[in-house]
Amino acid sequence: MEMLLISSVCYGSIALISLVFGVIYLTRSQFMPYHSLALAKPWSEVEPNTQTLILALMRVAAGGFVATGIAILVLLAFPFSAGEKWAIYSIFAIASCTSLGSSYATYLVKSRTSGNPPFKLSLGTIILSVVGFICSII
Repeated sequence: MEMLLISSVCYGSIALISLVFGVIYLTRSQFMPYHSLALAKPWSEVEPNTQTLILALMRVAAGGFVATGIAILVLLAFPFSAGEKWAIYSIFAIASCTSLGSSYATYLVKSRTSGNPPFKLSLGTIILSVVGFICSII
């Protein structure tokens, strides 16, 4: 029972992180400060068509983060807490897909530009996914 609690905390943390980033990306009217560093220019110097594209991509990312957060919370609250074995694999798959995708994206920005995206946080969600999964199958 203790291991399932650890698993729930790990997955719940990923859900909350996803929801926070989703809301941030959904409500921003311009890109993040690390995006400005990556492009080496402020928002005001970005062409209007490029601004539209960047905001659209941020909204897509926001949708993925919000969907991830909600899906994990719903699965934790109902099938996972009821002991449904399929929920163990479903939550891990959802959390891993978002965590790996986010880590890859932030790695690209960090390694190819002077931007400083939250790469360590993305790696942390991968670790939380793995720990959550291991604790749920023990």
